[in-house]
Amino acid sequence: LVNLVAHPLAPYGWNERVQARVRAAADPRLPPGRVARVDRGALTAITASGTVRLASRGIDVTTGDWVLLSGAAEPAVAAVLPRWSALARHDAGRAGDTQLLAANVDTGFVVVGLDRGLNVSRLDRLLTIIWSSGATPVVVLAKADLVPAPAAVVSEAERVTVGVEVVEASSLSGEGIDRLRELLPPGETGVVIGESGAGKSSLVNALIGADVQAIGGVRGDFKGRHTTRARELVPLPGGGVLLDTPGIRGVALTAGQEGGLEHTFADVLERAATCRFADCGHEVEPGCAVQAAVAAGELDPVRVSSFHELRREVATAARRAEARTGRTAPKRQDRQDRLVPPLPDERRRDPDWS
Repeated sequence: LVNLVAHPLAPYGWNERVQARVRAAADPRLPPGRVARVDRGALTAITASGTVRLASRGIDVTTGDWVLLSGAAEPAVAAVLPRWSALARHDAGRAGDTQLLAANVDTGFVVVGLDRGLNVSRLDRLLTIIWSSGATPVVVLAKADLVPAPAAVVSEAERVTVGVEVVEASSLSGEGIDRLRELLPPGETGVVIGESGAGKSSLVNALIGADVQAIGGVRGDFKGRHTTRARELVPLPGGGVLLDTPGIRGVALTAGQEGGLEHTFADVLERAATCRFADCGHEVEPGCAVQAAVAAGELDPVRVSSFHELRREVATAARRAEARTGRTAPKRQDRQDRLVPPLPDERRRDPDWS
């Protein structure tokens, strides 16, 4: 294997992790490639010899995957190299299955248009999905040039996120663009995720320094028009790789995303660790440190409500997964797993995210 920087796949994220995975593969002699785009099952991959169209042969592949190829005349995916991160959401259209959105992402940029304000519930969901994937989230408050005084929204975003950097950005003025480039050094991959019309494709163009992604307008109800049609990898001049995505509206959580919640609501769980009872539900129980913090104005009651809602959603997804497989998933033994009691019903749902 050649030097990392000199490798022909370096512009698409070839790094030590990928190289190690190729060496550990069952047949490391097979040529590697990275899936750059998926269109209704048709795969486009970047290889050392150029761009190729691939057959997946029934293998579950998503944009960002590193693969090994077989067949010279008709290349196909022979193996998917182990992922270090996998961005996923609940797919209501396939009997509750999980839909993979991207793989091998290091940083997830949650793009929020400052012209429409901050939807904290949606932000909680997106941050949880990114934390759960194994990537590190960054909140990007885009379209800063359209808001005369964005400081209030920026302050709110910093208040409701824990351990997450917030970057105010404008694709027109260039504000924040240099910082976003710094967050994607050579060999690393970022994904932009958010609603249609939030300004994702404009940011991609600003980071690249060229109009490579189509840009659409925003309707009077602030609902954006879909301009990005597929998830696609785009190399950046500085050496990083960016994965642009279509506008995402439904972001229901899946089974197994409890770890993401523990990151998103680290402040809530820090209080919960000092509750009087180990099985405290953090609602009406005596000695509840979470409710005491709410009463003292130290925790936002809306934030605590969001925590309960998303924990219930993950628990519901886990039960459905168990019902489909016909077996019970092993229970975690740590105390955090008992912070929310079993659901009395499954009717609580945000209609905007169904």
